[in-house]
Amino acid sequence: MSPAASGCCCVGANLTYMKTTHIKANGIHHKLAYAGAQFNDQANTKNPLILFLHGWPDFHFSFRHQLMKCAQHNYFAVAPDMRGYGGTSAPTTTKEYNVYTLCNDVLGIMHALDYEQCFLVGHDWGAWLAWHMCLIYPDAVVAVCALSVPYVIHRPKGLLTHLKQEYGNCISGTLQEKQGSRFNYMLHHNLPHAAEEYDKNVREALYRIYGYIKGVTECDDPEVDTDEMFLLDKKRGKFDGDLTARNAPGLWKRLPRPKALPAWIPESDFERYVSEFEKTGFSGGLHWYQTPDLNWGLTRHLNDTKITQPVLFIGGDLDVVIKTHGGAKSVETHLVTSCPRLHKCVMLKGCGHW
Repeated sequence: MSPAASGCCCVGANLTYMKTTHIKANGIHHKLAYAGAQFNDQANTKNPLILFLHGWPDFHFSFRHQLMKCAQHNYFAVAPDMRGYGGTSAPTTTKEYNVYTLCNDVLGIMHALDYEQCFLVGHDWGAWLAWHMCLIYPDAVVAVCALSVPYVIHRPKGLLTHLKQEYGNCISGTLQEKQGSRFNYMLHHNLPHAAEEYDKNVREALYRIYGYIKGVTECDDPEVDTDEMFLLDKKRGKFDGDLTARNAPGLWKRLPRPKALPAWIPESDFERYVSEFEKTGFSGGLHWYQTPDLNWGLTRHLNDTKITQPVLFIGGDLDVVIKTHGGAKSVETHLVTSCPRLHKCVMLKGCGHW
């Protein structure tokens, strides 16, 4: 059922506020934030739909400003809590977060709102999902705006396989391989008890993830300065306990602690994020990090496929994701090749992931 059908949609002249509602699509319940009206009464037409897809660790709240701005320009702007986050259902098995299921969530939301096409805006994992919507359901996507995560047209192997080869197999390797593994946050998210450790450190994890930009943020030193995944008991010369996230300090222990929150996130907004993740936990979101190899196998036939929709890409030149892809110039060069209808590649100076 669409918000309009349930009487929840704002159809009046005041488009400067955001509302929330719930729908059922693709077999689960989705919480949606929205602004604007589905119908333009003056023109007697349906307003275009824009879906905003968030990443990790996030929820619909991050797009509040964009929702209201788009509504003012006669768009129906909708930001779901993605599968596993916020007020949306969080299935407990990793396979329920595969790329086709996630794409069907987006398609199902679109159809529940009585649309056959939409514009997509995605950040982080939301950008990755928007790219795959372009590939898997090309006729459903009018255009895409991707933030932070560029399209990778060819992957010779699954991302987790690549990371295990680069940092050591801390997930399924031998005891020796695990003991010699180095920290990578994506691999850490695959360790047993990773979500449990995040849930015990919600405030500190979010504070550092949102607040730290290498070389820019004034910070205190991190508690853990080694790149080892698991900490060795120096006195006994062996690992203390089992090789799980309980003995592998997380990202919040390895990032320097900012002395203050950045200007873009006021204290009151930060508290909204803390409250949301204290309520819902991290387990659902971490499932997205446990499927890359599964997704690679499911989409091998799409390797080397170009994005045919109009594309706008926006990134920060200090974003570690951009640096991982070779830097701003490299990202733009690859996008020009892989996205023939690239409208613009915007790199914001002095900006990080957020």
